[in-house]
Amino acid sequence: MNHFQVDPKVYHSFPGMRLAIAVTEGLDNRTAQVPVSELWQQTWQSVTQLGVDDARVHPYVKAWRENFAALGVSMKRFPTSIEAMLRRALKGGEAFSINPLVDFYNALSLQYVCPAGAFDLGVLEKPLALRLTTGEDRFTALDSSESIAVPEGEIAYTSGTDILTRHFMWRQSQLALVTPDSTRIFMVSEIPSLAGEPVAEAMRESMVVGLRDLFGLECQSFLMTNDQPSIRWN
Repeated sequence: MNHFQVDPKVYHSFPGMRLAIAVTEGLDNRTAQVPVSELWQQTWQSVTQLGVDDARVHPYVKAWRENFAALGVSMKRFPTSIEAMLRRALKGGEAFSINPLVDFYNALSLQYVCPAGAFDLGVLEKPLALRLTTGEDRFTALDSSESIAVPEGEIAYTSGTDILTRHFMWRQSQLALVTPDSTRIFMVSEIPSLAGEPVAEAMRESMVVGLRDLFGLECQSFLMTNDQPSIRWN
């Protein structure tokens, strides 16, 4: 699938949001990458320099909390991925490791204090979209073997009627999860309006440079706004 579209209603709920995106193929996600591990460990330890003891008070995290509160979504029940990870990092201890690509985008997420994730394009049969759920969509949690119906009106990344993330950036589905076998990747980071274009552009550039220097991959990259609701790649 080489197409991604954002429903304008999403930008209405998150005015000024930007999406930094990189699409690549040929990933070797089985071989351990020492530079990636070092980057992840260093970034994890550097959160003490952010000047906050509580993830909720960081300006970018606070901005997401306010956006979701306006939608009636509880951040106590459904915290954004960056809030959950920053909270965990601020507690100290060793950084957890998933696989090289996930460790890489988690490092970028903490570096810029913006959510970041990726989907395995190789397993998707229908185009990616970011939209409101319809009531006919279904989600399979990481710890479940069965899918569940998703209520109408949630913001989610989707592929057809399959929900890839609940509550936009809270929890990811089993479907399109990046694994050691993943080779074709769609990486995305959501940049709040408060962070602005400089942070969005820096995130996009870090994706491009990191994929090239750490994984030996060229990619196509994009910076999406409400003025560009869809993209295609080769």
